[in-house]
Amino acid sequence: MAVTSARAIVNLKEKGHFEQKNETERIDKYTLGDELGARLAALQICAMPPTAYTVRTLTTDDKESVLQFLRRFFFIDEPMNKAVQLLETPDSRCLELEEYATCSLEDGVSVAAVDDHGEFVGLVINGIAKREEVDYTDKSEDCPHPKFRRILKVLGHLDREVRIWDKLPKTCNRVVEIRIASTHDAWRGRGLMRVLCEETERIAKAVGASALRMDTTSAFSAAAAERLGYKQMYSVLYSDLDYAPQPPAPHLEARVYIKQI
Repeated sequence: MAVTSARAIVNLKEKGHFEQKNETERIDKYTLGDELGARLAALQICAMPPTAYTVRTLTTDDKESVLQFLRRFFFIDEPMNKAVQLLETPDSRCLELEEYATCSLEDGVSVAAVDDHGEFVGLVINGIAKREEVDYTDKSEDCPHPKFRRILKVLGHLDREVRIWDKLPKTCNRVVEIRIASTHDAWRGRGLMRVLCEETERIAKAVGASALRMDTTSAFSAAAAERLGYKQMYSVLYSDLDYAPQPPAPHLEARVYIKQI
């Protein structure tokens, strides 16, 4: 699942801070058999023993573990990254991409699913956007990496064109943005991302946000946003932007989705 956001472009080195409240630190135990078992039983199929995982909030202490996970399951597969060959080999690294991906951990609203061995099996990197901090200027030219600069330019375009604060109620002053969502290959298709996004929504309410935002760069993540009840606010074909990477079908457009909560 590929999800990105323009907000992390702005002032990567001057990130805001969020003082966690106790309610954002809840840890829940789930089993994949909770919902699946009933469905299989209806089909008279014997389900395999459920695989358990816990959901917890990520902190800045998790940065290296998060990067290790993203290098395996997100950076290589993200459509725009692939289109510009941002990472030419499995061992290639883009430091600008890594800083972009982890800079919002300081906001304290990102979540991960952890298996019984203590390994990440899915994560959602979230950030907090505030109405009073809106800045639509193009920051992509400040990026020294030419390939990643093209990606940032697309994300900046989405931010400027959608202007979400004009579309949200004046009483909405804080939005939680789902900036990156990724699942371990072996855990895909099991509803894990829905659980993480629902936990994100719970945390968003706890920190006073009244809307969620998701910018999607793949057809799969756009479909996931719609299944989760997000409403499309803006879309653009990559082919309509002469500077944009050009991912192959079905990843032909980037979109911005909003969900008021």
